[in-house]
Amino acid sequence: MKYLSLAILLSLFLTGTIWVNSTQAGISASEARQLGDSLTSFGAEKAGNRAGTIPAYTGGLSVNDLPPDFQKGSGIWTNPFPNEKPLYSISSRNLAEHASKLSEASKALLRLYPSYRMDIYPSHRSVAYPAWVLNNTLKNATSARLTKEGLTLEGAVGGIPFPIPKNGNEVMWNHMLAYNGYPAEYLGRNWYVDKTGRAINTGELKCSLQSDYYTFHWGADELKKKGNSFFKAAYHFTAPPNAAGNAAYSVDTLDPVEQPRRSWSYSAATRRIRIAPDYTYDTPIASQGGITTYDEGYLSLGRLDLFDFKLLGKREMYIPYNNYRLVFQSRAAQILTPNHLSPDFVRWELHRVWVVEATRKPGKKHTISRRIFYFDEDWSGAGMSDAYSRNDQLSKGMFIAQTPLYDAQMPLARCYFAYDLLDNRYTLIQHFGDPGLGYKLKPEGFQPLTFTPDALPNRGR
Repeated sequence: MKYLSLAILLSLFLTGTIWVNSTQAGISASEARQLGDSLTSFGAEKAGNRAGTIPAYTGGLSVNDLPPDFQKGSGIWTNPFPNEKPLYSISSRNLAEHASKLSEASKALLRLYPSYRMDIYPSHRSVAYPAWVLNNTLKNATSARLTKEGLTLEGAVGGIPFPIPKNGNEVMWNHMLAYNGYPAEYLGRNWYVDKTGRAINTGELKCSLQSDYYTFHWGADELKKKGNSFFKAAYHFTAPPNAAGNAAYSVDTLDPVEQPRRSWSYSAATRRIRIAPDYTYDTPIASQGGITTYDEGYLSLGRLDLFDFKLLGKREMYIPYNNYRLVFQSRAAQILTPNHLSPDFVRWELHRVWVVEATRKPGKKHTISRRIFYFDEDWSGAGMSDAYSRNDQLSKGMFIAQTPLYDAQMPLARCYFAYDLLDNRYTLIQHFGDPGLGYKLKPEGFQPLTFTPDALPNRGR
């Protein structure tokens, strides 16, 4: 048997390709002292970049940064930067000048469609966190650990688990556990635009969201005793007519090996509750036009066992950021243009991102062979991904737009959009801009039976 060289072993260890004793420990106390010093409490570089195009982090938007047209409790957050204009635009004509800061999907869209452009706005590191989330993040830095070959998280609760990530799996867990407005309830719409340019409402959903991981008075041990969940979603369709009354519920845990995703669906036609084992991995999501799959929720959600995740480092890139106008203040009819979203309504900013390459493991089955993820260093949930299918052909680009909730001091990244680059289709998911839609925080929480299969018939009615 041939032995790997020490250099190769070290490289594999640092990128998270192999796991010693199937456990990855947290960082040392001395390394953690960077947090709050050269790094923010959540691990991002505190300083801006040398060019001055990315600002230093100064705490994000505060509760005093309320736009004059913001109405608290309305479920709609208005733009805190209403008077800003684009610094410049990127089109196919100047693509080469900006290529190093563009995802491959962004480049493909610019080449495919003469009408596509990216308006680049001043960068704002607008993300803010409650003090208790920051305190928990500091604790997690030395106590969080991955076990079972990076598939299971232990020793973390109520904050970013790995503010100084060392491998790809840690970055993926940081993204899946981004603090995003819990508990909350929303009424939003999903849209699908086919290759002819026709926009189709594929789902109007009322959804309840809960994260036991972000129950502020729980510790890691109590969380484990209460079921270890980090994401619960219970929803029902209010439109279109052929889906109205259908409902579903799913729960994801910190130990998907012992407690894999559990899902149930309720059919209004048959009035039956069924276990839904297909709500995972690469099963296409019908209410998103079949362009996205269940493990692509919010870019990535679910068990990480089908891919090897390699941390490639950081880059400065243009990502969707501070998209209040797109998410909350524009009607679908304004933004759903043929081939792509109307560039007039999408705001792009330059930010530092963590880059992770996911490569399908030998012998595993998935429609995607490789993905490249780009995650905002401030862990706001913002980011994007490139997906490659057979023969390593670029097939899909996904983007998630964040809109920090300035009055509540929390990030929010719920609205996202995805392009099928091979079939000229796209989808817009969880849009709140049409009348009657919105996203509302529920600090009082939900009734005890909300997140149970038995509650689904009542949701449907």
